[in-house]
Amino acid sequence: MKAKTFENLIRKVVREEIDYALRREIKSLKEDLRDEIKPRIIEHTKVPEPVKHSLKEKIMGTAPLKQRSKQNFSTNGTLNDLLNETARGDTRTEESSPASLARPFSTGAPLPADTAGMPTEVADAVTRDYSGLMKAIDKKKGK
Repeated sequence: MKAKTFENLIRKVVREEIDYALRREIKSLKEDLRDEIKPRIIEHTKVPEPVKHSLKEKIMGTAPLKQRSKQNFSTNGTLNDLLNETARGDTRTEESSPASLARPFSTGAPLPADTAGMPTEVADAVTRDYSGLMKAIDKKKGK
C-alpha cells in the first residue's frame, strides 16, 4: 500500500469518528437544552401591590367620578357608551394634564430641559440652540 493511499484512509477514518462523536455530543446538548427550556408552572399566592402613580391615576386622577345617569345619544351601544363616558368627563383634561389646549404648545421660547444625570455631551446637545441651523435649512430650501 502506498503511503499516500494509507494517509487518505487514515484521514477518512478519523473524519468519520470525529463526525460520529460530534453528532453524539450535539444530540446530548440538545436534550439538555430541551430539559432547561421546558416551562415550569409556578403558582404565586402573593397578591401584587397596586402601582403607585400609575398611568391610569395620572390620566383619570384619584378623585371619585361624577355619577350621571346614562343618556341615549345613539342607537349604537358601543358609541353610546363612549359618548356617555365623554359626557361624564372620565378623563382628566384640566391643567394637571401634560398637554392642555388652554395653553399654547409653543411660545417660541426654548423649552426648559432637566439635564441632571445626563452626560455633558448629551446635555449640551439637548440644550443647544438649533435656531441658526433651522434658518440655514430654510434658506437652503428657499423658504
